[in-house]
Amino acid sequence: MISIAEIKTGSEPSFTEVFNLYYAKVYHHFLKRTWSPATAREVTQLAFIKLWEFRHTLSEDISLDTQLFHIAAGSFIDYLRRENTQRKITLSLAETAAFADVDASTGYDQSFESSDYLLSLTRTLSPVRKKVFILSRIYGHSYKEIADQLSISHKTVEDHMVKALRHIRSIAAHLF
Repeated sequence: MISIAEIKTGSEPSFTEVFNLYYAKVYHHFLKRTWSPATAREVTQLAFIKLWEFRHTLSEDISLDTQLFHIAAGSFIDYLRRENTQRKITLSLAETAAFADVDASTGYDQSFESSDYLLSLTRTLSPVRKKVFILSRIYGHSYKEIADQLSISHKTVEDHMVKALRHIRSIAAHLF
């Protein structure tokens, strides 16, 4: 029998037992809702990660499966929000691509930088650098606004942008 008290104390064998007992049930729950095995796996993993991270908040008065599915529902909502944000960024990049300029000196069309390709390149950046890049290039915030929002210095924002642009250009140069 699985003890919630053991899980709350951080017992890895108890957590492993819970994982083995409930993984298939949670996975199939999400598979019915998403029709995507990859998404169902990802959200199921997120639910178990949350269960582990917030194990100290478990109640011994409520059944474990009820609490697990409550956590899983929250994980699914978080996943949908993240996907929605990514979709908005992609749409924003697509709109920006429609207004991309052609470099007059070389005749080189810069529109690829505003496409899904650019979004995929930003995924290789560190989380802070990616956030700085998106706030600057996608949302049009000034370096000062970004510095205030992220509680970092203006110079740090500038440094992140220089390194992000250098990184993206170096990857793009190897592909073209």
